[in-house]
Amino acid sequence: MAATITPQAIPKSSRLRVNNSTKMLQEWADARYGVGVGFYELRLGPTSRAAPGIQLTPALEAALRVTNWYADLIVPTATTLDVIEAKLEPNPSAVGQVLWYSHLVPSTPDLAAYSRLPIRPIVVFGQADAAVTAWARSFGILVELYSPTWLVDYLVRRQVAHGRSNSA
Repeated sequence: MAATITPQAIPKSSRLRVNNSTKMLQEWADARYGVGVGFYELRLGPTSRAAPGIQLTPALEAALRVTNWYADLIVPTATTLDVIEAKLEPNPSAVGQVLWYSHLVPSTPDLAAYSRLPIRPIVVFGQADAAVTAWARSFGILVELYSPTWLVDYLVRRQVAHGRSNSA
């Protein structure tokens, strides 16, 4: 009997966070680098998944590659290869993510043309958090703050989505 997989809906608050995080990143990147620059969600590293006992064809390897990790954005500049993770809310997980993605970049065939560039890990946060910023910087990560004009609306909707209220 074949295993069945039942799709699970993404919780509304998570979808809100992901879409807005991506929107924030796009706005920040367009302002910082120019419109349409960089690789969004590029799969990193060689294909690490395998199917024991099965000969991998190029098509099957491509299918397995979709499980590879990906950075939110990778931008080659004249002097660096910027590896970027963006979060509307400052989160220490972004630090680990951008470090991991930076580690995978040299083994990514699609980025071989940029191997001469030093890798610069960057986290972009929509809100400031001194502790997370200091911790990220202790690892040599550049921290960029970008508060989009729609951030207040996002925060109000997020608060309502979680059943929180400012009233006493």
